Amino acid sequence: MVNEKRVYIISPSDLSYICYHCAYLKKNYNIYNSGVSAGITSTLDGIEKKHFLGDCKKISQDLPDGEVIDPYNIIFFSKELLDNKQRPFRLKGKGDAIIKFLDGNAGIVDFKTSKFKREENNKTDKFSDDSLKSKVDEYSPQLHAYSLLYSNLETDEEFLAEKSTAKTVESKKESARKKLEKIKNVSIKAAKTLGIVFIYPDGVIESNRLGVYFSYQYEPLKVDMKNFKDLITNYLDVLYKKEPPPIPESCGTKAGKSMKKCLSHSFFYDVKKLRDLDKNN
Repeated sequence: MVNEKRVYIISPSDLSYICYHCAYLKKNYNIYNSGVSAGITSTLDGIEKKHFLGDCKKISQDLPDGEVIDPYNIIFFSKELLDNKQRPFRLKGKGDAIIKFLDGNAGIVDFKTSKFKREENNKTDKFSDDSLKSKVDEYSPQLHAYSLLYSNLETDEEFLAEKSTAKTVESKKESARKKLEKIKNVSIKAAKTLGIVFIYPDGVIESNRLGVYFSYQYEPLKVDMKNFKDLITNYLDVLYKKEPPPIPESCGTKAGKSMKKCLSHSFFYDVKKLRDLDKNN
């Protein structure tokens, strides 16, 4: 149910490949398809993050001197922020890496295990420069969200204790105190540098153990916080509507078409059920 006094909490990942219909169901009714997380994915993510810690020149020689730090792989909340219509919202998430440059500026980097170039020996490979640009554009809101998050971290101990998953009141307070110590290390000014490191397997190293080697490519992003705030404002406009927007055809829910990205239309959406939920609440 839409509540005009509600402060929506938005994850950076919510803002890439947006389906506004699904966003409405998730944020207002907690109805969504969570998918299945593969353990190998998190293992690869951990290896990648660890590799790039330290000198940021490992990511790209074009970056200024600085150090890549790990934001602890834990979820942080932002303070209440305002969109262009002065409506409050919070950001919630955990980024891949923060760069602290020697000149005092900061950067946000995200690692994506994703194809970023053509395979030379594959005649059917349709990957193009446009494909890479499309990926960069789609991931850009995530990076801007992380910049806004880590430059506006919530430090209210009571709020942090309330959001803690610890079991007892005392352990929640202790959890909040520990998070405050971590916030001191990861808090930044608004990032001047945003970038994505695309990582993809290139081949196998032959030995008595199966070894895979990866190539990577750094893609810098244009920092455009005005455009990002416009996106957030439009996102909240949709969430505050009385009913969800129509199911977009691009989500492939029509008979005979393959599913593309949003499974929740087929499995969850029913206007009458939503209205019944509103009545019961």
